[in-house]
Amino acid sequence: MTWDQIESTSVELIGVRKRGLANSLNRSAKQKRLTMRAFLAPGLISVLVGLSGCMIVDAPIKGVLGTEVFWGDIATGKTGSANPEASKEGKACAESILGLLARGDASVRAAKENGNISEVTSVDHSARNLLNIVGEWCTIVKGH
Repeated sequence: MTWDQIESTSVELIGVRKRGLANSLNRSAKQKRLTMRAFLAPGLISVLVGLSGCMIVDAPIKGVLGTEVFWGDIATGKTGSANPEASKEGKACAESILGLLARGDASVRAAKENGNISEVTSVDHSARNLLNIVGEWCTIVKGH
């Protein structure tokens, strides 16, 4: 191989590299939009599926658009039906926003304090959820 052949081959390769770089930099706006959509669509779909697939508040039965349910959990001791003036109710709730922020104390202890209850006869729960945006979980304690 002669020096001229080597030089002409290297010049051809440099030209190919320059044309390839120029083509990638000079893509049309339509091609750029298509590339952006190709990455944006799967990302958006995965976010929507992720948000719709998991409820931010647990409940025995759940609705897609919303949930508002009450259910019993534990019943001990005698109810206040024989002595209605001794029957008290306390409620303690915790709330969540978008499943990202959660705050509150929904414990039985907090519900007992809120209802000024010393002897617990039943513990119930309630859950509310609207479009997975705002959720609320409550503990309802009844007793004397």
